[in-house]
Amino acid sequence: MQPARRTWVVFAALTLLIAVAGCSSSSLPDAPSERIAAAKAAAQSAEDTVADFVPRDEVERRHQIPTGNLLPCSSGKQWSGNTTLQLVRRYDADRLVDTVARKAARAGFTVERDVSRSGTPRLSVTNNAGVSLLFGVWNQGTVVNIDSFSMCFSLPTGFSPHPSY
Repeated sequence: MQPARRTWVVFAALTLLIAVAGCSSSSLPDAPSERIAAAKAAAQSAEDTVADFVPRDEVERRHQIPTGNLLPCSSGKQWSGNTTLQLVRRYDADRLVDTVARKAARAGFTVERDVSRSGTPRLSVTNNAGVSLLFGVWNQGTVVNIDSFSMCFSLPTGFSPHPSY
């Protein structure tokens, strides 16, 4: 291989490696407690955004749990939380899921629709920061459930996280 071509190949490989490393490393803070808090904030913000896609006049009560848990994921941990919406009346699950899917896609989320084992429609919604949400309509169309899972992040070796955050 010619020296100029070899230099270009090495440069291209290093550029690709840095780009991939940049994608896999998080923009979260370095301190473990701050890192967890930032992941929690990102997940709860995504919950709020998707909950806002449900027509406001259909929501009687909204509850976001104040604490969640750390779960294992491919590259470390992820914060998991939940928001529920009590609806004013029984709502057609297919219609509500379609409405939320359309609004989420317009807002830049990646949306996948499927059906639960019980036959009810549900959504998997992911934002560009890597926060994933599971959106479902429960109790014969009277409750919306939104489970959140932050982006995966690493914690330092030896760090012992609390049971909930």
